[in-house]
Amino acid sequence: MNLFHRNILVQAFKLPLWGQAADEVAPQWLVRRLQSGELKVNSLGGLTMSSAWGVQSCAAGDVILLTEDDSIQFAKPEEFDKFEPVTELQIAA
Repeated sequence: MNLFHRNILVQAFKLPLWGQAADEVAPQWLVRRLQSGELKVNSLGGLTMSSAWGVQSCAAGDVILLTEDDSIQFAKPEEFDKFEPVTELQIAA
């Protein structure tokens, strides 16, 4: 049996492509991780980080995800675009 842990997405930020400005100001959680060295800008114009599963990287134009447990994940724009924003949370009975 495979077990999967689903993280709840708190916020997302799309990295700009080379030579382009970002659509929005980078969030503080992203800026703090860049300042601390937890995330580093790589040669692809994306970010690189060390994790329990090894080194993970993304490229310019990818989406950086912050989850409820304060962890960072990377996603391709086409993967991220499949999801709809939640406008109202439903409480389980």
